[in-house]
Amino acid sequence: MHSFAALSLKVIIFIIFQYFLFIKTSYGSHLVVKVTGFDSATSPIYVWGYDRKFYFDDKLGPLFMVQEKDVNNFLNISLKAFPHIVIGLFAFQDTDGNGEFTLDFKGEPLEPYGFSLNPEKNYQETIFEDVAFDTQKFELVEIKLK
Repeated sequence: MHSFAALSLKVIIFIIFQYFLFIKTSYGSHLVVKVTGFDSATSPIYVWGYDRKFYFDDKLGPLFMVQEKDVNNFLNISLKAFPHIVIGLFAFQDTDGNGEFTLDFKGEPLEPYGFSLNPEKNYQETIFEDVAFDTQKFELVEIKLK
């Protein structure tokens, strides 16, 4: 009788743990990015997400990179697989098709670009604090490309 009660308690604890692990996930099920102001419908849109100021300021490895090739989805890019954290988003349209954000020799953008929260600053003046937001507080983030 004693081993049955101990086994039952272990099973109940395991079920409760699994409930919190799978049902109450820490990932966003709602975050959607809407990109507007793109040049043409033939070039893909890239969205890069940064969670650290250092990486954003130095334009190094983002937390994630999402590519959307279908023009029908430019207004509905889902980011539901990423955790509830403070992130800053950078989006650009790859008009030359090289898969990279292209700059001229002075460091000025040659392709349409935009940031989350749409700060009114130039590309080189934008800092992480201008674009960072808490993913739990937003369901839709609109990025207007310049």
